[in-house]
Amino acid sequence: MSLEHNPIAQLVTQIQNKWKEEVTPFPLLKLVRWLIIPEQARLYEGFLRLESTASGNLPDMIIVLLTPFTSAKNHSKNLIQNWIESYKKDTETIKALKERDPNYNWDTSVYEAKISEDQKENNLLLIEMLHDFQNLLPEDDRVLTFTLFPYSIEDTNDYGKWLVTMIEFGLPEHVRFMIFDYADERHFDLTMKEAEDLGKSLSVPLDLDGAISKISEAGDPNKPDVQFRKCVAKMSKAVSNNNTESVHLWGKKAIEAAQRSGLKSFFATAHIVYAGMLFEFKEFEIIQELLSKALTLAKQGLKSGDDNCKPILIQVYGFQASAKQLEKKPEDAATLFCKQADIALEYGYPQQPLTAWWLAYNAIKKKDKEQYKSIVEKAYEFGSQQEVDTLQSTCMTFIAADYYNILDKQNDKEQCKEIDTFMITVDGEDWRSQVEAKRKEMEKRKLSLFNWF
Repeated sequence: MSLEHNPIAQLVTQIQNKWKEEVTPFPLLKLVRWLIIPEQARLYEGFLRLESTASGNLPDMIIVLLTPFTSAKNHSKNLIQNWIESYKKDTETIKALKERDPNYNWDTSVYEAKISEDQKENNLLLIEMLHDFQNLLPEDDRVLTFTLFPYSIEDTNDYGKWLVTMIEFGLPEHVRFMIFDYADERHFDLTMKEAEDLGKSLSVPLDLDGAISKISEAGDPNKPDVQFRKCVAKMSKAVSNNNTESVHLWGKKAIEAAQRSGLKSFFATAHIVYAGMLFEFKEFEIIQELLSKALTLAKQGLKSGDDNCKPILIQVYGFQASAKQLEKKPEDAATLFCKQADIALEYGYPQQPLTAWWLAYNAIKKKDKEQYKSIVEKAYEFGSQQEVDTLQSTCMTFIAADYYNILDKQNDKEQCKEIDTFMITVDGEDWRSQVEAKRKEMEKRKLSLFNWF
């Protein structure tokens, strides 16, 4: 399906057009806020990923940072450090800038040397970096849009004050901030009011459900995969409408469509998807029946040489564990999560065991302290042997923090120091404070397989 006819790409185009119409003609804007709904977050994330590359469609130079907000005191410092780190890794952007200007050179060591513990000095240093980076762009008047998309915000009021402070200090010419806010919560209304002459809020009515539905029904309607996608879309809509009867209707049809494909892996997946939809309704007896059938099918598929069944087996154990957890059977949940980790290791998936162990020991923590400690230690020892780059997209920081706390209570200062030294290479000097910020964000959501990050 070509991009111009891809329904999701069309939504991204709507976002781009909104920016071009409402922001591009006004170069003096310093703070642009997108008002979105939670379901659209991934779509906007895709928009930012696109605009951060040479394939972007906006006239602005887009820099995106996911730095969590812990406090106004440390935020500029954390942004500076993360920006420098990201810039050094972004070889494509550096290459593109040097192709346009062979003399291009942004010496980040100058800023690294100026980082301090003083909040105001770091605020001014960030402004200096923004000015210098924009000044080095091949087009003198090209706007640098510094996009702040933190994956956690500890205090929205404090974050809003930090934004206002930065604007009052004076963002450089051709530099502005892009931020995001939930339309039904509007955390930053006061911030936007204080930056009234320099700010603008944007919103786009996006039919995300309709776009997904169009994609699911694209193709030959007689093919099992097309029929299956249609059933999944119908199930999702039924879940949103709290219609259990409709979920069962389309769930059974999804299984029938997958069975016609003749592929054990596809047939097993249909059972998993149907079971996943029923979690919302806590129909655990049916869920376990569906997952047991999926497990049998995946094992049969493996015996017949279908390697696609390996990740499916891993997935089944995770779903079974989450069901037991929701049924308030933590011992069973922990056992199944550990089984998931073992299978992932056996089949050569080195990142997934970390997630499984993390979920396992969190499930058992209040029931069995010794097993909790044992799994935490096992998870950390395994994780510490992996490549640093691969750990940055896992829950390793949580595991390391939990192991650190265990050892700290045992007064094992030497091992605590070893953990701190290692984790600084993974997530930077503030790794422990960042973990705590993430924990507070996650306290608002139930810990399970479906929303663990």
